[in-house]
Order: sequence, then C-alpha cells, then structure tokens
Amino acid sequence: MNREMLRENRIHGNPMYPVSVYPSVEQLNGNSVLESHWHEEMEFIVVEQGSAVFQTDMEYTEVSEGEALFVNSGELHAGYLKKAPSCVFSAVVFHPDLLHSRTQDTVQEQFIDPFISKKLVVPPHIRGVLPWEQEVLTSLRLIITSHEQNAPARELATKAQLYGIIASMYPHMTPANGEDVIMAGQRSKVERIKKALAYINSHAHEPIRLRDIADEIRMSEGHFCRFFKQMVQKSPVEYINYHRVQKACRLLEQSDRKVVDIALEVGFDNLSYFIATFKKWNGMPPSQYRKQHEAEQMLAAAPFVTDIYSQPSAKV
Repeated sequence: MNREMLRENRIHGNPMYPVSVYPSVEQLNGNSVLESHWHEEMEFIVVEQGSAVFQTDMEYTEVSEGEALFVNSGELHAGYLKKAPSCVFSAVVFHPDLLHSRTQDTVQEQFIDPFISKKLVVPPHIRGVLPWEQEVLTSLRLIITSHEQNAPARELATKAQLYGIIASMYPHMTPANGEDVIMAGQRSKVERIKKALAYINSHAHEPIRLRDIADEIRMSEGHFCRFFKQMVQKSPVEYINYHRVQKACRLLEQSDRKVVDIALEVGFDNLSYFIATFKKWNGMPPSQYRKQHEAEQMLAAAPFVTDIYSQPSAKV
C-alpha cells in the first residue's frame, strides 16, 4: 500500500463518514515503518506481522504482532523497526466528529466529551492480554475486515464497534493530571517539529534552505538539525528527499510524463541525484518503478491470469 496515503494533509473518509481503514500496510525500505506525521483524526494501529517501535509525541512504545496502539488527535506519530526484519500493520483512522451525539445526552456528557477533550487519558498500548484488550482488538479486526470486504452497512457496524471500543477502554482511562499531560517543554518541542514538517510539506517543490526552516521555528541552523534528527530519526535533508520522492511516486503512477520533468516538479534540479535518491528509498530507479506499477495494474485488471506466469514483484 502507498504510504503517502497516511500523510497528515490527507482527508480520511468524507464529511458524512470520516473514517478510513488501511489494511496490511508494509514497511518502507530501511528501518522506517511509518513516517512522522499527524492529523486531527484519532487512529488505531494494529500490528499484523513483526514488531516496531512507535513514537507518539515524545513517547516510544514497542508494539508486537497481535497488539495495537491508540494515537490521539493531533499527536505526532511515526514507526521504526527495532528487532524484527519486517513489520506489517493495519490502521483505522476516524475523526472524533463521528462519535458526537446530536443532543447533549448522558453518553455524550459522561463518556464521549471527556474522551475527545483528553480529560481522560486512554491506555495507548493494547496488548491483548486482559479481557478488555481482547475486546478492543476483536472490534478493530471486525472494522478492518468489513472494509476490506466492502461489507453491507459497514459504516453502521464501524460506528457501533467504535462506541464498543470506548466502552471497553473507559474503565481503564485515568483523569489527566500533571503526570499524564505532556510537560510544557515537551509540548513546545512537538509543536515546533510539527511547524517544521508543515513548512517542508508546503515548500518541498521549491529550493529549501535549512536556514529558512530553522528561522521558521526560531532556532539556529545547527540546533535545528540536531533537534530534527532527534525528533524524526532522519536528518532534514533525508526527510525532504523522502517527501519529494513520495510525490514523484504518485506522478509516476498517475502520468506518463518524462522522468526529468517529474524530478523538476517535485524539487530536484539534478536528474542523476534524483534517480540515486529515488533508488535509495524505493530500491529501484524511477523508470523501473513505473514499469512495475503498470505491470501490477495490468495484473489487477486481469485476475483470471494464473500466478504461474507471474514473477513476484518487489516490495515498495
């Protein structure tokens, strides 16, 4: 699955049904499982195979196969391999608006509002050991399966499952206090890195100077580079190149434009550097990536062709 589908400025679902389900997402090349991003929606990440260390704001949690992680609205999150050779996860992303009642009833006042406003702290790591954790994991798998199968009334079933998940977690939520709320210094770091990432995302097609990003968050250039690496696990240049390459992937998939034109559009002014960088992130040059995508599209359009005549495709 295209990892760019989970970027922070993507609209998850639609206003009438603000839910998106991403089944069986495979890791990126290298040790990246999920690149740093954030969104207004809440998210459950269910690890299907392997394990990874997930960052949520300033916290790091190792999540193994069969476990899940809850990511609250607005939290910066990313994932990195630690021990396992690979990781596959599914994600359920939903906007808090989905949970609102039309009237301010007991359910809204006692359970939903404190949950959405973060007055109650949710146990983020769901291991599946305790009965309530097993209930949550079962509900998440039902949501994922119903969307994979395009099941009838999956929208209704998903909303019901989400309410059930909150009911299962509610007795184990704790009131927010000084220990649970991110300290002012940590919150400032998270907001600064969000601002830096937003600057990169909106200027990636232009020449970007590290000095400009550092000025945006009021840091010296040297301090900014160290801070960025600490928070994102990549240098600013690595992250900028990754963002540009992901945009190039979409253009290669959706158009027949020349590789050199795509390189220029996404912010690379040197074709050789673009090809080398693209290959670093995708394991193949742009031209091969496009051919592989076209072959996969043809195969998907002709499901009656047996796998005997198909060569296994590389993972992207």
